[in-house]
Amino acid sequence: MYASYAPYEPASRYGRGDDARSGRDLVLLIYALYVAGFFTGVTALIGVMIAHKSRRSATGLTRTQLDWQVRMFWYGALALTVIGTIHLMVAGLGAITGGLGLVFMVVPWGLTLAWGILTAWAIARGVHAALLNRPVAGR
Repeated sequence: MYASYAPYEPASRYGRGDDARSGRDLVLLIYALYVAGFFTGVTALIGVMIAHKSRRSATGLTRTQLDWQVRMFWYGALALTVIGTIHLMVAGLGAITGGLGLVFMVVPWGLTLAWGILTAWAIARGVHAALLNRPVAGR
């Protein structure tokens, strides 16, 4: 009679719990790739490719996190393009003025620092929300 008894296992092992956990693991992996992107650059590109591919089949919380990550990447790419353009303009000014215009190089450096701080804040905000199983609030 008791030979067929199976020990109790939580329902989350068979239901949406594993899906949510694996979705959170994927989201955290992409955030780790973004953090590594500060040092390599390439890993952020790999992270956004994974996020783009994964968000097609994702639902709920995982989908909102992946949307946040993709949006964060493209805003960062736009910001770095603008900052790079300003950097080239200031370098050209420095070449034209015999080096005096290079004083304005603090502008793109300051913008790059601000971009880095805001991106680190956005990553920390997303990781915090993912660990609490909540969507990233606001857009």
